[in-house]
Amino acid sequence: MYKGIFWCYLTCFDDDMFGVTVLPVKVKCDLSGSALEDAEFSSKSGDNFNHEIEWEKRKDSERICRRHPYNYYPRGRVEIKNGKIKIFANPVIMEEPDAMESIINAFELEEVKDNVSWIADGSKHYCFAVDAMSGAFLDDEDD
Repeated sequence: MYKGIFWCYLTCFDDDMFGVTVLPVKVKCDLSGSALEDAEFSSKSGDNFNHEIEWEKRKDSERICRRHPYNYYPRGRVEIKNGKIKIFANPVIMEEPDAMESIINAFELEEVKDNVSWIADGSKHYCFAVDAMSGAFLDDEDD
């Protein structure tokens, strides 16, 4: 299982096929939330990641990070502490069952998904710039 942060958006494969894409920044951890591998945490608390900082780090390797600011897509956080798993996310993510399932898969939480608490956070912290499920076209290669 992993904890960390993520962004969520639709990827358009062609005119009528879409898939949910989750862009995670994660670290393997145990159920207490202790990291099981080396990680350079960037959050203020020092035990997770910061969206803005991690987006900037990925500009060289992730095309979508070069095209838009960190708050362009809806985002969230997976917290694992003291045996509890909480996923905080912009509410639009929770309107899409495929998005929720993609997050569970990305963070390898399948075995504990019935114990996950989903927390809709519509605060300014998780606001975003565009419609939550605006498509990012795979064939849109110009940078």
